[in-house]
Amino acid sequence: MFEHGHGASPPNGSSSTHEEPFLPDVIGPGLQVLFVGFNPSTRAALLGHHYAGRGNQFWRLLGAAGLTPRTFRPDEDRQVVEYGLGLTNLVARPTRTAANLTRAELQAGAPHIARIVAVHQPIVIAYTGKGVYTAAAAVAQAPWGAQPGSLFGGPVDYVLPSPSGLARMPFEQKLSWYRGLRQLLLARGQEIGQQGA
Repeated sequence: MFEHGHGASPPNGSSSTHEEPFLPDVIGPGLQVLFVGFNPSTRAALLGHHYAGRGNQFWRLLGAAGLTPRTFRPDEDRQVVEYGLGLTNLVARPTRTAANLTRAELQAGAPHIARIVAVHQPIVIAYTGKGVYTAAAAVAQAPWGAQPGSLFGGPVDYVLPSPSGLARMPFEQKLSWYRGLRQLLLARGQEIGQQGA
């Protein structure tokens, strides 16, 4: 099941035109973990698949952490709903880098996440980068991992290292936080990385 933000227009106040590609959310029933990124890369939007940028390690990290049963390709992104996972972004507008986003665009993204949480009630919101979380929470800093409170009244907020190939953290160090997310879910009695999770 795919969700196109709210209605037929892009989510979170983005001013997308018919010429600009729009990457819909991937969310289905039984949502356990909602992954939230800054926004789609221009490549991901053109290809129509999440985390499709060259060098992006998202799919490799999910597979290696056991959050999916294997490493998916970006063009298999819609299959994550079968494993209780969902994909969205704070901002719908594709850009070459997140540095091209305005503060107003980032601040407008939180209501979009709140709507998803209200409808689908995920257990965890996993932010794929500290900057994603700090933009949503309107705070200057945050630690990796589970946060002390819930921005959206229930789900655990969990900050992951950015899967971008531009992020300088070594893969194994990133992977430790993705494995930590899986451990959090297992500690809560949630089967993850298995079909029908």
